Order: sequence, then C-alpha cells, then structure tokens
Amino acid sequence: MDTGAYRVARAADRLRAAFAVAVGMNLAEALWDPDGTVWRLARAAAGVAFLLALAAYVVLRVLRWRRARAERP
Repeated sequence: MDTGAYRVARAADRLRAAFAVAVGMNLAEALWDPDGTVWRLARAAAGVAFLLALAAYVVLRVLRWRRARAERP
C-alpha cells in the first residue's frame, strides 16, 4: 500500500474542504434559520463527509508514520 506524502496532502485538502462546508453551513444556520428535510439531509451529508475525510486523513497519517518508523535502522 502506497501512503506517500501526496496521498496525505490530498486527504488534508479534502478535510479542509469538508471543514469549510461544515463551517459555512453552521454560519448559514446562525444567520438564517433554514428548516426542512432538505436542510437536515444536507447537514447529515456534510457531517458524514467530514467524518470520512477525517478518518481517511488519520489513517493515512498513521500508516505513513508506521512506514517511516519501520524503515529506520
């Protein structure tokens, strides 16, 4: 399994994007009180996207750390 720095960087970019969407949705909810099924589904989708991006980033960082540690003499 290849866990190069570019994969970690891509995962970090996805995590940043998911975080920005979540913050934007929280700001929209604070300024304007959206309601309805569509908003709830969008909030749930943003939450799932953030959790998946976070999990992918953490897993890739741990795998890269373990590989670097195993390659040391």
